Amino acid sequence: MVGQTDKRPRHLAPSPRGRWSIGIRSAAGRQWSDPLSRGGLALLVNTGVTGVLGFGYWIIAARLFSTYAVGVAGALVAATTLFSGIGQLNLSGMLTRFLPKAGGKSRRLVLITYAFAASASALLAGISLIVINIFASPTSALRLGAPEAIGVVLAVAATAIFTIEDSVLIGLRRAVWVPVENGSFGIAKIGLLFLFASVGTAFALFSAWMIPLTLTIPVISAVLFGRFLPPAAKPRSAARLGRAARSSIIRFAMGDAAGGLFTQAWTYLLPVVVTASLGASANALYFTSFLFSSTIDQIAVNYASPLTVEGAHAPEEIAILIRLTLRRIYVIILPTVALLVITCPWLLGAFGEKYVSAVPLMRMLLIACLPKAVSTVYYAYCRVQRVTHRSAVMQAYICTATLSAVVLLARPFGLIGVGLAIVSVQISAGVASWRILRMGLRTIERHGARRGRHRRTSGGRADGSVTLSITGG
Repeated sequence: MVGQTDKRPRHLAPSPRGRWSIGIRSAAGRQWSDPLSRGGLALLVNTGVTGVLGFGYWIIAARLFSTYAVGVAGALVAATTLFSGIGQLNLSGMLTRFLPKAGGKSRRLVLITYAFAASASALLAGISLIVINIFASPTSALRLGAPEAIGVVLAVAATAIFTIEDSVLIGLRRAVWVPVENGSFGIAKIGLLFLFASVGTAFALFSAWMIPLTLTIPVISAVLFGRFLPPAAKPRSAARLGRAARSSIIRFAMGDAAGGLFTQAWTYLLPVVVTASLGASANALYFTSFLFSSTIDQIAVNYASPLTVEGAHAPEEIAILIRLTLRRIYVIILPTVALLVITCPWLLGAFGEKYVSAVPLMRMLLIACLPKAVSTVYYAYCRVQRVTHRSAVMQAYICTATLSAVVLLARPFGLIGVGLAIVSVQISAGVASWRILRMGLRTIERHGARRGRHRRTSGGRADGSVTLSITGG
C-alpha cells in the first residue's frame, strides 16, 4: 500500500553504510551486465594494467641493463610496434565491425586477417631493415646481423597477430579477456628480465619483451578457436567469404586503413616537426605533455571499440548507444582532465624544473582531449554505418591541418603555438563530428519512427529488427 511505513524491527533495517554498499553493488551489477559498459570497463582496466607493467618493465630494465642496451632495445620495440601497426592497415576496426555478424564465416575471417596482417607487417619490416643496412653507418646500433634481423621480422609478425587477437576478443564480446592476456604477458616479460640480465645485451632485453608475447599467441588462439569462435559453416564452401562479402570488407578496410594512416602520420610526425622547428629540448617538453593527454585519449578509444561491436549487433539502436557511450566517456574524462589541468605543474615538476615551462602546452593538450573524444565516437559511428571513407576524410583534415598549423605557429610562438594549433584543429573537428552525428542520428530515428508506424498500420513484424549480416546491409 502506498504510504505504508516499514514495520521491520530497527535492528533488521539496513544501516546507512549497508544501503550505500547495496547501492554500489547494484550500480556495478548494472554496469557489468551491459555489454557496452562491460567492454569499455575491461579495456580501461587493460590500459591501466598495460601502462603500469610497461613502466615497471623499463624501470627494472634500466637497473639490470646498461643504458646502451636499454636505448637500442627501446628503439627495436618502438620499431616493431610501428611496423606492425602500419602493416595491420587498421584491420582491427574491420574485425570489430564484421565479426559480430560473421557466424560460420568467423574462423575464416580471423585466419585471413592473421595471415594478411602478419605478412604485410613482416614485409614492411624486412624492407626497412635492408634499407637500414645499406645506408646506415657501419657502426650504427641499428645495423643488425642476419639472425637478429630475422628475429625482428618474426617479432613484428607476432606483434601484429597479438594485437589482432585483442580485436577478435572485443568483436566476440569477450573484452574481459584482454586485460588477462596483456597482464599475463606483462608479468612474464618482467620475469624474463631477471633471467636474461646475465646476458646483458640489447637483443637479450628485446627478447625478454618478444618471447612471452609470441608464446601468448597460441594460448589465446586455442581459447578463441576452441571456445569462443562459432563452428565453421558446413559444407566447407559455405564458410568461404563470398564475392559480396569480400567487396564489402575491402571497401570498409580501405577507408579505415586510410584514416588510420592519417592519424598515425600526424601523431608520429609531430615530434619531428617540433624538433625541426624548436629543437630537441622543446620536443622533450612536448613529448612529456603528450604522454598525459594520449592516456586520456585512450579512454574514448576504449569505449569506441565496444560501441562498434554493439552497433553491429543492434544497428537500429545506434542512436541510444552513441548517447550512452558519450555520457560514459565524459563522466570519466571531464573530472580527470580538470584534475590534471590543476595538478600539471606538480606532475611536470616531477620530471625536473625545466619541464614546468610546458604547463601551458600540457593544459591545451588536455583540453583538446574533450573534442577529440567526439571525433573518436564519430569514427565508430562510421564503422557501424560502413562509411569509413567519411571518417578517413575527417582524419585527413586533422592530419594536414595540425601539421600545417604547427609549422606556421611553432617558430613565432614556441610551444604555445604548438598547443594552439592542436587544440584549435581538434575543436573544429569535434564540432564538425558532433554536427554530422546529430544529423545522422536524427535521420536514423526518423526512419525508425516511420518503420514503427508502418508496422502498426500494416500488421508487420513486431520486433522491426534489421538483419545486418557480413554479406549484406
